[in-house]
Amino acid sequence: MQCAKAYGVHVKSIQNPAREGKSEMYEQPNFYWLQEDYIKEKQKGKDWNWTIFRPAVIFGESIGSPMNLLTAFGVYAALLKEEGKPLHFPGGVETILVATDVDLLARAIAWAGEAEKAEGEAFNITNGDVFVWSTLWPTLAETLGMEMGEHVPLSLTEEIPKREVEWRRICEKHNLVAPGIKDFVGSSVEFADRYFSYGQREMRYPPLYSDIKLRQAGFHECIDTEEMFIKWFKLFQEKRLLPRQ
Repeated sequence: MQCAKAYGVHVKSIQNPAREGKSEMYEQPNFYWLQEDYIKEKQKGKDWNWTIFRPAVIFGESIGSPMNLLTAFGVYAALLKEEGKPLHFPGGVETILVATDVDLLARAIAWAGEAEKAEGEAFNITNGDVFVWSTLWPTLAETLGMEMGEHVPLSLTEEIPKREVEWRRICEKHNLVAPGIKDFVGSSVEFADRYFSYGQREMRYPPLYSDIKLRQAGFHECIDTEEMFIKWFKLFQEKRLLPRQ
């Protein structure tokens, strides 16, 4: 498993879309390359093989993760709703984004375990579409049982950790099994600020991935990112990790 760091996104702006075998930044020291070299050497003469996947930001069921927007955003929305406020957008300038559903990624991994065309190859994998928050926001509000709000910039990194008492009150009121904010959200609030482009006044160009190689190799599944968000928030509600509508 790798990510856009294989293309040097952590040290430079990349040329979009990133493509396997063309856009790698091998000159930048990275443990990815050490892992690749190790696996390639171990595989010589063996009857097993390897496949590399490079997902975009992964969305799924995870608690305490440093990079799970679902928990950070879920707590933010729950706090607003409890105050009787609409779902305000806390970020900055609009940005085009891509995502990877963890269920989709799991199915791709299972496919690669049997597909000859996946042997010894690296593949980008995203949901297959792009999205912007302004288009997605009405669906998020409806899924969480809220009204649409305004653009109200807010650093979740600064605000969410202060709201432990209110969050515990919400958990008790709705009979949630979610832990305290620190254990539930982890450092995902910092990631959320970046993913929402908080503080950004000019559009930045995040990495976009070409999925063509994966499609041509035979894995054709995709998921609408809007449907992905609905799926995960409903699951979090069903598991009593977030309040129901």
